[in-house]
Amino acid sequence: MFTMPRITIYLLAFLLCFAFSLPAHALEISSKRDCVVCHVMWMDDFRTDKETLIEWKPGNVLMKDTQGVVSSEAICYTCHDGYVLDSRAVAWKYNRHPTFVKPSKNIQVPENLPLSVKGEIYCGTCHSAHGKGAAPHDDPMGRTSVIREKNVDSSLCKMCHRKEADYKRSNGHPLDSTALELPDELFRMGGKRASKRNKVICQSCHKVHGARGKKILVIDNKDSKLCRTCHVKQRDLIDTKHDLRLTMPDEKNIKGRKLSETGPCGACHTPHRAAGKKLWARPLKQGNPASQMCLTCHGDDTGYKAKRIGKYSHPINMKPVAETTIPGVLPLFSADGATNPEGKVQCFTCHNIHRWDPSSPTNKGGKDVEGDSSNSFLRLPNSSDSGLCLECHIDKRQLPMSDHNLDITAPLEKNIQGFTVKASGPCGACHIPHNAAADHMWAKELTGDKDFVTQLCSGCHNKNGAAKAKLIGDIYHPVDVTLDKFKITTTLPLYDSDGYRIPNGKMVCITCHDPHVWDPAKPIENYEYRNIEGDASNSFLRKPSSPSSDLCESCHADKAYIDGTDHDLNVTAPEAKNLLGQTPKQSGQCGVCHLVHNSPNKIKLWARPYGSYTAEQTFMDSLCLSCHSKGNVAENKIPLIATHPKGRLINNIMHCNRLAIDYTPIYDNQGREINVGNISCPSCHNAHQWSPLERKKGVGKNLEGHVTNSFLRNISYNTICIDCHGLDALFRYKYFHDPIERVPRNKRPLGPRTEK
Repeated sequence: MFTMPRITIYLLAFLLCFAFSLPAHALEISSKRDCVVCHVMWMDDFRTDKETLIEWKPGNVLMKDTQGVVSSEAICYTCHDGYVLDSRAVAWKYNRHPTFVKPSKNIQVPENLPLSVKGEIYCGTCHSAHGKGAAPHDDPMGRTSVIREKNVDSSLCKMCHRKEADYKRSNGHPLDSTALELPDELFRMGGKRASKRNKVICQSCHKVHGARGKKILVIDNKDSKLCRTCHVKQRDLIDTKHDLRLTMPDEKNIKGRKLSETGPCGACHTPHRAAGKKLWARPLKQGNPASQMCLTCHGDDTGYKAKRIGKYSHPINMKPVAETTIPGVLPLFSADGATNPEGKVQCFTCHNIHRWDPSSPTNKGGKDVEGDSSNSFLRLPNSSDSGLCLECHIDKRQLPMSDHNLDITAPLEKNIQGFTVKASGPCGACHIPHNAAADHMWAKELTGDKDFVTQLCSGCHNKNGAAKAKLIGDIYHPVDVTLDKFKITTTLPLYDSDGYRIPNGKMVCITCHDPHVWDPAKPIENYEYRNIEGDASNSFLRKPSSPSSDLCESCHADKAYIDGTDHDLNVTAPEAKNLLGQTPKQSGQCGVCHLVHNSPNKIKLWARPYGSYTAEQTFMDSLCLSCHSKGNVAENKIPLIATHPKGRLINNIMHCNRLAIDYTPIYDNQGREINVGNISCPSCHNAHQWSPLERKKGVGKNLEGHVTNSFLRNISYNTICIDCHGLDALFRYKYFHDPIERVPRNKRPLGPRTEK
């Protein structure tokens, strides 16, 4: 057991007795002598007639309009001169908070933080040996040695720098956020840790005393080293075209600071009082801020030698094409540029402005390197398979595996920017997101000789184009027409003159064709990655037109009743071919008689050789004779006689209602309906409907007809024949094709009946 020496005990007892026996004024004198280490004016005994090192200023801070020696910077320096190894060593070393300056208009100094008699900030504005923060250094309650107020998470800084503290309104760097992980490197540089992990405070970046960078930053930030310490993902910007030190070295930000001062980040961002969200450091014009940020350099009205986006560019500030189309890899944004899953497509959706090559962070591009769809600050490479485009436009995913992928069918073809499909991606053959030739981001020159949408297609489908092997010919289905004048309604899309879908628009090429989908009925996997010959079931049609006439039926519903009837050559003559050498399976039921493209016959776009007709017949009879004649597919169904006396003109005014059961059309030699003329085969026969009693499709079998079907238009007594023949009308109508029975017995020619 330790025992205290007897002499020590006696000495302590003596000192205690001495202390208690001292008069009160002795303690006061001792306390006063401690205070006068700073308060030298308190003791007259200290005064001499010599000139002092510190300028003598009578008065003290408690007296109005005076400042004593004790509150001068020099008195602080008498101790804080760096001799002792603690915070005093850095108080005047490097950079520190400005003193002996008047607060700017952006600073609001509260009354409890006094200014000097000159209205200037001085050491005593923040420091006081008697302040609330006079406690051991790094006290968890925020009390720090000789600080006037507690300083929890830079709360003292916020008392004056209120605009910076209200960072949302002043467009400043976020405070009190924990969204980003703060690296240890930041604190090794001199940043101060907050009360919570990763919490951003003023002193994360600023150091009041001993700051090595300007603006009392913890380090020199002229190369944006401080910014890059936390914002790791943005480091890839260095040495790319968006490092404006390379491309616009003389440029200044809104605060007039050159890039040599601000570093690469400071060209576009400033931490306090920015021009807009995202700490934007460049002038913003009226409009959507998320796009205006990019347009400060890339706008057509800027004087910079930067890439422009042109008149025709990808739409922005709009909802994605479908709610489920954009995954996390392509973010959406609010108008202020903030990431928002419920936001809209902005420039930043497709572009990562801090990284040149999405596949390689080491590929910086370079000042004079021309970008393409594999780099150019895109979030995803867009070459080869147009992966970036198809992230949103998932309904177009068949295109890269179809004939419209020009890497398959025309690999040397270039768009208006001079890129082949290998460089631009399959989508880039027809669409480019910026500086396009026309609406729809069109990537090819327009001829101006036809309607707008037809020009889009004829850009390739012309005699010298990439699709010169697939032309539409001089005679084809009408386009650029409205359907209301034909009293046709359709489920297919219609378009205006600029190629935008509208309810009551015009029929154009893309009414029937979807250029992005090769086969409307089969999934992508069934398409072989090569150039194949299409037919009426695929070929970029919006609906298959084989084995049933679904596509044509969308407009010509009353003609689709031909499916499954004797006039459906899939049933009666599957090996027959039209003028283009197509079987019914290849052409579809409608293509047997009508050619949508490359028809050699203008009238009815007829797909078969016109049949020979006699002087007693009309041109419209020749259409039926294409099949119903010797040597053709319906040679076993040739009527004995099929003519009406040609010189007997007929008026069908009373029978021209298409919806009436007695409808009897009359045609001229151009296939147009007229009211006065001669009857022909289609006057009495509706080639598209087996029975006038049933508006439905056939049963898929070759049937033997009779007088109530066989494609007749009318089985009523009320026929057009009654106008001239009266009571004989039904008899003449029933036996029209029989040369003997078609007339009453008393008017038949003499002699035996002759079969023909």
